[in-house]
Amino acid sequence: MDRLDDIDKRLLDILQNQFPVAVNPFQAIADKLGISLSDVVQRIESQKEMGIIRRVGAIIDASRVGYKSTLCACKMPEHIIGEFAAAVNDIPYITHNYVRDHELNIWFTLTTPSIEDRGRIIKELEAAFHIIIICMPAQKVYKIRVSLGME
Repeated sequence: MDRLDDIDKRLLDILQNQFPVAVNPFQAIADKLGISLSDVVQRIESQKEMGIIRRVGAIIDASRVGYKSTLCACKMPEHIIGEFAAAVNDIPYITHNYVRDHELNIWFTLTTPSIEDRGRIIKELEAAFHIIIICMPAQKVYKIRVSLGME
């Protein structure tokens, strides 16, 4: 992590633990760090490009707002993994998508407004890529808070 200066590290701490609930949260972060709004945005974009930040966004309890969530897995031929990842990344209901060293080599999380929406998306992906997707809805929810201290 030697690519990060002290401001980058403080920014990561704020994004993980103290994200402001404000009309202009990134301006509030800039003010707290003593840097410009454009510098905050540039630093976040740079950290995204480096793979340090995957996403900036809220994490909500989907079931409390009526959504249905499931972990999905499938066996994907190696030569179309990139094509599949691009298609899946365009689906707003998919929050995680990753390759695993396993017979089921693609895993993703699908959270939809209804079970019918989930079924439609799964069927479309299966038809488009000639695969079978295994859905594993959570039986019990475990939330583990992870905060990677930067200081």
